[in-house]
Amino acid sequence: MSNTGDAHHTLVSVTLSNCKAQDAERVLAHLASEFPDRAPTEQGSGPSAERPTVWTAELDVSAGKSDGASGPGSDGTIEGPVSVSAQGVPHEVTAVRESLARAYGVEDAGSASGDQELDSQFTLTPR
Repeated sequence: MSNTGDAHHTLVSVTLSNCKAQDAERVLAHLASEFPDRAPTEQGSGPSAERPTVWTAELDVSAGKSDGASGPGSDGTIEGPVSVSAQGVPHEVTAVRESLARAYGVEDAGSASGDQELDSQFTLTPR
């Protein structure tokens, strides 16, 4: 029997928005140093006031800390706030939030719980 269906349950979808590209890259570098990333992507038409850019990543939280070296900018320094949405199994979403809280200030913006899923919104702030 294959466990490919089980792996899906450990993925956390993370979306970053309302921030500078440099700050989003730093947050993604931090997450990549903690959890294996399954293809980060940038969506949108580029940074502008009318059309904000959104960055997404799917993190394999069950795999634990990545063995790779931290990427550039993973020192936790961001210039301004970063809006974050994390969606997945509650325990894994909590692990992602706790990892980010070790590197950034975190202000909760709300959450919604489903049967077996949590959608959590928060804002990262510079320390």
